[in-house]
Formats: sequence, C-alpha cells, structure tokens
Amino acid sequence: MKSGDLIHMPGQYCPGGDSIPSIGIVIDDDPPQTVSKKRIGIMWADNWGKVDYEPKDWLEVISEAIPVEA
Repeated sequence: MKSGDLIHMPGQYCPGGDSIPSIGIVIDDDPPQTVSKKRIGIMWADNWGKVDYEPKDWLEVISEAIPVEA
C-alpha cells in the first residue's frame, strides 16, 4: 500500500446502509513514530477530512495510485 491507493476495509460500510462499502485513500504510508509501523494513514470518504491510522492487515487495495512522472 502506498499514498494515493484507494482502499476498503472488508466488512465495513458507509453509514446508513449495508450496500455501499466504506472507501478511503492512503494519505500517510510512513506514519509518525508515535504510531505503529503496522498502521497506515487513511482518509475515509465519510470522515470529514480526518486521517485515521488503521492496521494494514485489515485493509484491501481496490485501486492502485498511478505513478506521476516528472
């Protein structure tokens, strides 16, 4: 997982229904020292711009970021 990847946490859905999976984007793939290296910074679509540090093992990449060439 790397910055820019779209991810999903299997079994988690957006509030108000069980048919729309929760989707997030990897924001921080190198978390600060105060956070376990087994976690990764995710900005969830329904979390008002906050970054949550989630366990990498709980996440699934649904679309990889396209590398930008300089």
